[in-house]
Amino acid sequence: MGTKPQRKIIQIKARITEAQHADLQKQAQHAGMNISELIRQRIMNKPVISSADEGAAKSIDKVGRMLKHYYPKDKGWASAEDRRKWWRLVEELRQIARNIQSGSKS
Repeated sequence: MGTKPQRKIIQIKARITEAQHADLQKQAQHAGMNISELIRQRIMNKPVISSADEGAAKSIDKVGRMLKHYYPKDKGWASAEDRRKWWRLVEELRQIARNIQSGSKS
């Protein structure tokens, strides 16, 4: 059985300008979350990934998986070096997608 999520019991208040509030709203909207969740993620040093980045990461990962799937089985199609380059490309695409999803820099 899973553990119960902890109930939020402490409220922190901060004064910000209207421009800062508008900026937070915009950032939260791009990340697909509300302002409170955005602030909690930032306070806890967790990555905040925009929904556009998440979509890009999924597309990049999909291309990497497709290239892996269509990797020619016949060893005569290219030189050993070209085959290694193909495989490195597949690995790099999948790593880029993972980096975006985890919020780290590539």
